[in-house]
Amino acid sequence: MKTEDKHKRIAAYWNERSPLFDEEHDTEDISLWSQELEKVIGLSGEGKILDVGTGTGFLALMLGQLGYEVIGIDLAEKMLELGRKKAGQMELSIVFMQSSCEQLPFPDNSFDAVVNCRVMWTLPEPVQALKEWKRVLKPGGKVISFMRMMPIDSAADYYGEDVELPLRKGERKDYVAAYETAGLTEIAVTELPAQMSRAEDMPSWTMFTGRKAVEEG
Repeated sequence: MKTEDKHKRIAAYWNERSPLFDEEHDTEDISLWSQELEKVIGLSGEGKILDVGTGTGFLALMLGQLGYEVIGIDLAEKMLELGRKKAGQMELSIVFMQSSCEQLPFPDNSFDAVVNCRVMWTLPEPVQALKEWKRVLKPGGKVISFMRMMPIDSAADYYGEDVELPLRKGERKDYVAAYETAGLTEIAVTELPAQMSRAEDMPSWTMFTGRKAVEEG
């Protein structure tokens, strides 16, 4: 299947999910999340952040409240519409734009950090995505991925049997390997506090971080 056709199918799936998406995922302690975000980014609101697969803006909105300049991208325009609406209600000047995660419309060395939440398992080409995220990072910048480590039994339930998702049953070592293959350095795996989420039937969050080497600048 052509990449363009995959993207259309992915966008259609998440557009269909958009009306109930926030209600289904309203389980997180935003205060604790904000603390963890600032801790890992560590720039005290001074920096430019890209949120890939932003959806309705879960990470982007918190980052905007922390003072960062934020761009959120997603394939699903209906998700982005909800993000824009929430940003307007919160008086945050976040840019939400339609784009794939694997081909970014930004020049090299544009962002201080690239973040994503519950995204990597949904990608047909996670290593290519990571390479793109590294490309747009400034030297020394971080890629930060938040995941619940749980297998997705059937890719067909999402985009169809002919769209392979390499990380749908990924373990921690598989995410680390993807980071390594993409050329990121200082890779770390951090288990986050269970209190960050009220979803008792779900695993706690795991955070993967990697850095773009300074000498690449």
